[in-house]
Amino acid sequence: MGRPSVIPGIKVRLEGWLDEREAEFLAQPEAARRPTLPLCGDGKINVRAVAEAIQLSRTQEKYLYERKELADLINCIAEGQGVLTIGSRIHQSEADAQIRQRMAIQGRNADQAAQAATEAIAAQKELLSRVQDLSAALEAYKAENVRLKAQLDAVREGIWLGTQ
Repeated sequence: MGRPSVIPGIKVRLEGWLDEREAEFLAQPEAARRPTLPLCGDGKINVRAVAEAIQLSRTQEKYLYERKELADLINCIAEGQGVLTIGSRIHQSEADAQIRQRMAIQGRNADQAAQAATEAIAAQKELLSRVQDLSAALEAYKAENVRLKAQLDAVREGIWLGTQ
């Protein structure tokens, strides 16, 4: 015959302890309420402290993580107090990975856009230089054209004498 489950006993102790924490929380003025559950530095529920508070051994502490009915009891109170729940680090890690992936894509897009902008600026400078060169050549051709027209007019009027 197997050993009896320790989960019902843990659940009774946990429910009693959580009820006390919730009563303490609700007894605070609403505008100044602070979580009464033990917290880690990152604002997440400190499950080890909960286990110690209900006098679980180190080997029994894992039940608070592994057994859904126990984790759900803690998470329900934690959510009500605005505390990160059991397993929230896993979800944060997934969200952080997605954010890092999006940031990497945006970084690559920004690099590509910066490269394209640099190339566009270089092409624009090259075109501007070419336009300036062509404008200077056009002015030279216009001046030559005016000079040649003046010579032609002078020849027509007989003023221009060619020397041979």
